[in-house]
Amino acid sequence: MRKWIVRGLIGLAGFIVLALVVTYAGSEMVIRKGYAAALPRIAADRTPDGIAEGARLAAALGCRGCHGPDGNGRVIVDIPGVIHVAPPALAPIVANYSDPELARLIRHGIKRGGGGAFIMPVQGHNGVADEDLARIIGWLRSLRPSAADSKDTLRFGPVGRFAVLTGGIVPEVLETTRAPAKRPADKGAYIVDTVCAGCHSLREERKAHDDGRPVPALAVIGPAYDLPALRKLLSTGVGMSNRDLGLMKQVGKDDLSHLTADEVEAVHSYLMAEATKQ
Repeated sequence: MRKWIVRGLIGLAGFIVLALVVTYAGSEMVIRKGYAAALPRIAADRTPDGIAEGARLAAALGCRGCHGPDGNGRVIVDIPGVIHVAPPALAPIVANYSDPELARLIRHGIKRGGGGAFIMPVQGHNGVADEDLARIIGWLRSLRPSAADSKDTLRFGPVGRFAVLTGGIVPEVLETTRAPAKRPADKGAYIVDTVCAGCHSLREERKAHDDGRPVPALAVIGPAYDLPALRKLLSTGVGMSNRDLGLMKQVGKDDLSHLTADEVEAVHSYLMAEATKQ
């Protein structure tokens, strides 16, 4: 009997090792998969006004919320055995990318070598106008390496690699673009399509990036907020009740608070109009 138990344990151990090898190899193929998108013809706007506006846009779009206020990188999620999300310091990356390569990384989620980026809100970035992307890249070019720069990186544990292999975690890549050359006149539609689209859909419910809770469609939830309530939500992350809004609470304080009063008013008007099209 003991012999059969030992053989069974050895067989089980062998199966576990094989499963881990297959999971690692398969997920690595997904991680290393190459993608193609034309390099955008965008050059950094290095003017003082362009850099200042790029810094504001980078904050509103969540770049500084994830990579740190000064772009030094930081850990935002650490789930042992699953995933360690540590958006890197920006200055060292920028130094190794051309302006068009940076534009492609931000807009399409495609790295310089062709691999896809993970845990990056490309769905929103994809619609950022050329002139605004030039301003953001101008701000990125203004950053300098610092002793405070994090050297931490994104890492997947065994469970995370299984999720990558089975499609539970996917590269945030869009090989096409919907971005205009200039910032559209309709500020509300533009903000919703870029800043808000990283998490929300206009008409369909999604799942939150942090805990998988439902993220409501904006055309559905938007009309519930009058303009003062929306201003409060987008500047503090606090809704009309004491309910914990999860990631939205942090995003409101760190990112959306950089929207101007005119932009918030335009978003409110746009969502009210879209609600009537349901």
